[in-house]
Amino acid sequence: SLKKNKTYGLTEREIEILEKITQGLKNKHIAHQLEISEKTVKTHVNRILKKLGVDNRTKAVLVAMERKVF
Repeated sequence: SLKKNKTYGLTEREIEILEKITQGLKNKHIAHQLEISEKTVKTHVNRILKKLGVDNRTKAVLVAMERKVF
């Protein structure tokens, strides 16, 4: 579907985490808000970076904003 292409195949959880990264939250704070472990957040962040084809959080935010992922 078109939406899937726009979101790079990101899961709902990954999009949720990407939104929080965009808000400037650190992994620890994201983990606390979502009630998951920091390690789980890191795993999601790594998957997000891989799916977006970028190597850091700042670039992920830029791509997400350009493509209007959320």
